[in-house]
Amino acid sequence: MNRPAIKVALTAIAVMIVLQLVGGVLFLASGSYNIAADEPHLKPTRWLLQAGRTRAVEFRSRGMYVPNLRDPSLVKHGLRLYRKNCQPCHGGPGAANEQIGRGIDPKPPPLVIASNKWNDSELFWIISHGLKLSGMPGFAPRLSETDRWGIVAFLHRVVLLSPTDYKQLTTAEDLGVEDSSLPWISSNDYGFAQLKAQGNANRGRELIQTYGCTTCHTVAGLGAAAVGPPLTRFAERQYVAGSLVNVPSNAVAWITNPQQFKPKTAMPNLNVPPAEALDMIAYLYTSGSSERLTALERSSGIPKAKSTAKVNK
Repeated sequence: MNRPAIKVALTAIAVMIVLQLVGGVLFLASGSYNIAADEPHLKPTRWLLQAGRTRAVEFRSRGMYVPNLRDPSLVKHGLRLYRKNCQPCHGGPGAANEQIGRGIDPKPPPLVIASNKWNDSELFWIISHGLKLSGMPGFAPRLSETDRWGIVAFLHRVVLLSPTDYKQLTTAEDLGVEDSSLPWISSNDYGFAQLKAQGNANRGRELIQTYGCTTCHTVAGLGAAAVGPPLTRFAERQYVAGSLVNVPSNAVAWITNPQQFKPKTAMPNLNVPPAEALDMIAYLYTSGSSERLTALERSSGIPKAKSTAKVNK
């Protein structure tokens, strides 16, 4: 390319940049972009803000020392702080957020789900410094470092609590008593080890058809029905039957005997053996993102599970 052509190209690029800047200034000056907190951002704006936020948090939280988050006293301390500082906007298992958290955009996400997207140091940084353009405040000015790590520690526990469990813990705290029936740190692996060792997703696909599950439920890759709730994106669902945390052990227990949890449920007891129910769950967990399950494994303190057998489509 000769010099005159290069000069023309550079001039054209410079003119385009100037026009874009002028256009942006005029757009902002017009006041036509709605900045109301009760109206969501445009999709491109939301994507840009979220991408920048994620990268900024990752960059600024690197190399941070993480204490022992499985210390029962730290988790218990975190519950008190969570209820006071986090629950009003984010809610909790079975506990709705308060009025203060309902007029913010972006809406404060349930931390049961949001905490799955960040590692421990990232959560600590967000709790400490907050996030611009989100309504999330920084708590470093009024909470100690131990307090903030306590909230992070409790976030690992809260993702494994059902609404009944959470109510039990908060009631005990209000009464000033210790409820030993629900430990602050659980040694239960929630069936993840058995799932990765024995769960067979291909076999589960066949069993779902054999037991006629698609007669009532929409199942990814198998068929659609409208009698019972859809089982699509099952790996992303936090609760089974509206009350059980969606982990392998609970999901298997529900399939094998749903009436033990909900005596009046329309879900029939098909006398499915636990081993076959595990295979069925292995297949259902192939539907949807695995991020939630990976985070739950991390929160239960066991090594990250490898994927179950590939499904033959």
